[in-house]
Amino acid sequence: MVPEDLALDIALVVDGDLIVHGFLDDYVYDIGMLVVLGDLVVRDLVSWGSVYVGGDLRAEGIVYGYYNDFTFEVKGEVHARALVLNDKSAYYNTGEVEVEVEAYYPAKKQLRAARDILVPQVYDGGAKRAKQGLPPKLRRPSYERVCGRLREGKPLFRST
Repeated sequence: MVPEDLALDIALVVDGDLIVHGFLDDYVYDIGMLVVLGDLVVRDLVSWGSVYVGGDLRAEGIVYGYYNDFTFEVKGEVHARALVLNDKSAYYNTGEVEVEVEAYYPAKKQLRAARDILVPQVYDGGAKRAKQGLPPKLRRPSYERVCGRLREGKPLFRST
């Protein structure tokens, strides 16, 4: 168990379950790689490196996988409020996910659903458009903006 956010810049293998009481980011200082043979439970997960989970992945908020040189693999199910993949080789089973944006050619329906629950500030140009009374352009949320907001402790999701 990790009682706070985890900035992973090493290869870490966990023989069992891993619980992170915060967000897990594998690209803060250098690229990390994570292998969890059991379940992974996090508040949020942002991944540039490789992630392998032998059981279920449960996130309270977002799971964001980015960049094509590394993989995202979950043998069990992914449970998250939002699952966003961007140019990422991925193998997973969808569990309870409110919004899913697939890795390569997301449908407009997926992008609209993400835009409806995420704050405009996670989109490039989103804050400016919000001031003009416009929604963000229909695209994936920015990986860099999501990471930045998580590091600053700012919300990713709109208030309900």
